[in-house]
Amino acid sequence: MKKNKIVLFIVVLAGLLTSCGDDYLTSYPSTDVVAGAPATIDVIEKNVTGAYSIMNFDDYANSKWMPVNMFYDVATDDIYAGGSDAGDQPFLQLFASFNSTPSNSPDGWWSIFYAGLKRCNGALDAIDNAAGDPDPRTLARLRAETLALRAYYVHWLWKAYGNIPYFDKAWTSEPFIARQHTFDEMYPIIIADLDAAIAEPELPMSDNTGRVTKSMAMMTKARVVMYYKDQSKYAEVLADMKTIINNGAFSLVTTAAQPNYTGEGSPSTDNPIEWIFLRDGEFCSESIFEVNCIPEAKSWGNAWAGYGNYSPRFTGARDIDIKPFVAGWGFCPVNAVTFNALFNEAGDYRKDATAIAFATSSTYQNTGLFLKKYIARDGYNEGNQGDRDLNYENNRRIYRIAEAYLNAAELEFAVGGGQGAAQPYLDAIRDRAFGDAKHRINATLNNIKRERHREFYGEGLRFWDLVRWGSDENGKAIKDVLSVTDMDIPISRVWDDTRKFLPISQSEIDKTEGSEFPLVQNPGY
Repeated sequence: MKKNKIVLFIVVLAGLLTSCGDDYLTSYPSTDVVAGAPATIDVIEKNVTGAYSIMNFDDYANSKWMPVNMFYDVATDDIYAGGSDAGDQPFLQLFASFNSTPSNSPDGWWSIFYAGLKRCNGALDAIDNAAGDPDPRTLARLRAETLALRAYYVHWLWKAYGNIPYFDKAWTSEPFIARQHTFDEMYPIIIADLDAAIAEPELPMSDNTGRVTKSMAMMTKARVVMYYKDQSKYAEVLADMKTIINNGAFSLVTTAAQPNYTGEGSPSTDNPIEWIFLRDGEFCSESIFEVNCIPEAKSWGNAWAGYGNYSPRFTGARDIDIKPFVAGWGFCPVNAVTFNALFNEAGDYRKDATAIAFATSSTYQNTGLFLKKYIARDGYNEGNQGDRDLNYENNRRIYRIAEAYLNAAELEFAVGGGQGAAQPYLDAIRDRAFGDAKHRINATLNNIKRERHREFYGEGLRFWDLVRWGSDENGKAIKDVLSVTDMDIPISRVWDDTRKFLPISQSEIDKTEGSEFPLVQNPGY
């Protein structure tokens, strides 16, 4: 068995809390209690469990592939949509070309993260009405975890859909509608939850089971603050990054560890970056927060259940039989031009850890290169109790300490520290990438951005970085980076600022028509 397989109380209890449904606010734990009613510690923990379980749904969000750690990369210069043909997963093809419509929108996050918001509110209400004299320290920790979870879920809605409905009370009866807040209105709301979680003494800095920690809340705050470009908070976010780097709980993986699992299908590697993404690298010192996946219970017939990972099958190359790799469906082929230009230095461990070449001609937008970090491997969906395609055990890495280093390097420039202050953080990333100190480069802002591009290629950060920078690491304007017409790899898309947000699904707008809070569509749709 993989280490830390059944470590979360989510795994023990979440099966009791899952309900089906397409309405974005109607999927909630069966243990919901009437708002304000007394709640025992058992009820509280079950409600918190229901809030956590949303973490396992994003890669098959309401039956759509939308993993938070990969999805937005198909709209960048790093990867294409792919698949079997131009009609495979139409919502993804439209999204990748900035042609999403209100009637064919990537609405999976809307469904699951609003369910997550509702579950968090229910859990917080239960905590507020704790009965039976529970341990106050336990309640304080659970409250902080839930506040960070709420902020985490809402920040994805905020970044993806922009102007979103928000509510912070427990709801137990219809109608489930709320006032639509602007993008600017939502920012301090998200920050307030994260600040409260970070300030809680009972929330630990680290935990190797997948529970929310102070470090996870700090990393989420960094992404929110840096995306919003709130210069007033750069110094405190930089201080958070230094706390994470220096607290001793985390470190960059510089040597591939020997696998703890010796069974068939779990190959060793001497590449430390690749090792991080193998099952033996899960919850390693590099990991600040990851979603624990097990090959269990996900089913084509129920998008609101299970703990498996769909991405390995989704992104694997078609028609291959090269052990230890397993054939997939050919989505997300790598842009070879971008990849080869970026990884142009010999000896960079990240190159071989990020992409792998397969000779297959049956993939739409085929480039011959496929993402490797989450690739389907033999033995990674053994013992599954659902549909094998959906139930790989590859944990989804959400925050790695490498991001804290590169955040710190970038923020040093933002607060006036300059190259000298940023240099040690960039050096640490480069030293690990090449295995020595011979490849150090000056910590200019563009070099830091370029290193970020290399480090997180295929990990879902590229789109958000381009939007907040307004350009790439070479100073090329975002419109020129993301507007593409390529007849060899069929794609035609044009960037404008309205593409920053997705369209709100027409079905959701229709539900609120004539209500107290009718939804307004995002500009450009």
